[in-house]
Amino acid sequence: MQNNQIIYSQTQEKRSFFNRLCSCFEYFKKDPKQINQYHPEIDTPKSSFIGQRKIIVLDLDETLVHSQFQHFDNHDLTLDIVVQQQNFKVYVIIRPGVKKFIDQLNNFYDIVFWTASLKEYAMPVMDYIDPDRKAVERLFRDSCTPLKNGLTKDLTKLGRDLKDVIIVDNSIFSFTMNNENGLKIKDFFYDKFDRELENILPFLIWISQLSDVRPVQIQYGEFQRRKKQERKNNEQQNLYGISRSVTIERKKMNHNSLIKTLTEQVTDDKKVNKADTDESEKETFEIGN
Repeated sequence: MQNNQIIYSQTQEKRSFFNRLCSCFEYFKKDPKQINQYHPEIDTPKSSFIGQRKIIVLDLDETLVHSQFQHFDNHDLTLDIVVQQQNFKVYVIIRPGVKKFIDQLNNFYDIVFWTASLKEYAMPVMDYIDPDRKAVERLFRDSCTPLKNGLTKDLTKLGRDLKDVIIVDNSIFSFTMNNENGLKIKDFFYDKFDRELENILPFLIWISQLSDVRPVQIQYGEFQRRKKQERKNNEQQNLYGISRSVTIERKKMNHNSLIKTLTEQVTDDKKVNKADTDESEKETFEIGN
């Protein structure tokens, strides 16, 4: 087995040599009659699937992690895996914010990990990013649907109304059979300052409250526009508040200045009057003597 048969990526999308993840060593061994049949683990969903919470499907490679067979310095995890009696070493970097992302989503969704990579590689990666098993299901290459250009994820296999299903994936092809349910995320490779998960989390929390999440990508665009307008309005309000505060301070300063001027004028008048009175009394005293 070759390296690129372990970690999967869509063949029609641009990627590095070591991350060209192939289509399907195991697929060609399958009985053609079984193609497009539901995966056994999906046919009988866990009990949480029949509740009120929506399902969010999270892709793995280039969405939550980046993996390769060539060593690089800032990797977070090294895997020694065995596939078909062959040993492989895989270096994995975790997208910033993954564990917090999963923790937060767990409050609103039933989480499903779904990757087109082999289970031997993907399972230990999932163990690392989700040690408490918050995800209710983990699906692998054998749950994917083969098409002409590669593997895709047929969300109808989850057995839920698609109005309650979202998939977050870096590849549009992964949800080509359910375009309205997909949110395309930016590819992740090596950027330790990546904030994509943090950026999309408020939207995912918001959309979990809707009766129908579709079309997810359009909803995301509208959500971003509303947030941008809110920020603009807040900035304008802040500027108005600052301007108003300055105006009030100026009025206070002018008022205080006027009071000071009047006070000084009254004081001067009193001094003049007192001086006149003293002078008059002095003259009266002199005349009397």
